[in-house]
Amino acid sequence: MSQKTTTSDVRRALVTGASEGIGRVFAKKLAAQGYTITAVARNKERLESLLKEIGTQHHMIATDLSTVDGVDLISGELSSKRYTLLINNAGFGTYGKFEALAIEKSMEMLKLNVEALVKLSHSFLNNAVSGDALINVSSLLAFAPMPMNGFYSATKAFVTSFSESLWFEQKNRGIYVMGLCPGITATQFHTRAGGTDKKRPPSSMMETPEAVVDTALKALKKRQHPTIVSGRTNNVLARLMTTLPRKTTLNMMGAQMQDV
Repeated sequence: MSQKTTTSDVRRALVTGASEGIGRVFAKKLAAQGYTITAVARNKERLESLLKEIGTQHHMIATDLSTVDGVDLISGELSSKRYTLLINNAGFGTYGKFEALAIEKSMEMLKLNVEALVKLSHSFLNNAVSGDALINVSSLLAFAPMPMNGFYSATKAFVTSFSESLWFEQKNRGIYVMGLCPGITATQFHTRAGGTDKKRPPSSMMETPEAVVDTALKALKKRQHPTIVSGRTNNVLARLMTTLPRKTTLNMMGAQMQDV
């Protein structure tokens, strides 16, 4: 006779930015591991196609997390229903000199990359119990400022520092917090940030979203480290960025962004 599934047996994961890239792969791989997925993103059509892939027993919420209404909607979802895993993946970047970019775009980035992540983390942690986990997707750029992409790298520096503090605060509760730092990943980030084909990173430097997610899920099983950098090369770069004099790192990073 089969056992009845209790509420405590159900593993629920809410994934933001789930319509494509790293978020979509998280949703697919977690669904394959038995999680019930709530996929969150702005693009309803891509979310619907995701559910066709992973199964209609999963859920989607189409909303914009750069808006107050969108954040309040998902914050309410996390407060009213206990999720065992939250993946804060939604975010974007924009190339260009800070003063030349529309300030409205920078403030939208701040709201999505930082404010939404903070509020959703707060709602999740207030409803979490021992064994639950939070993954905040940051970036290798958390370890070094990148001119022409400086506002984005600053938001990711916040995400990494914030996640590391949460890791320490929550570990005695049995709740694991990870700051995940991918490097260059084969997604639409470069194009959507305004990058040119001329300055598109070579494929040899890229990780696939699948590789990034596999690294994260392996670390999730071990629940040991607050910050996870995906990929051997990226780990070397992260150590280099934090070892070199700050000015040297800044000049090196800036040289990579000429005519982006």
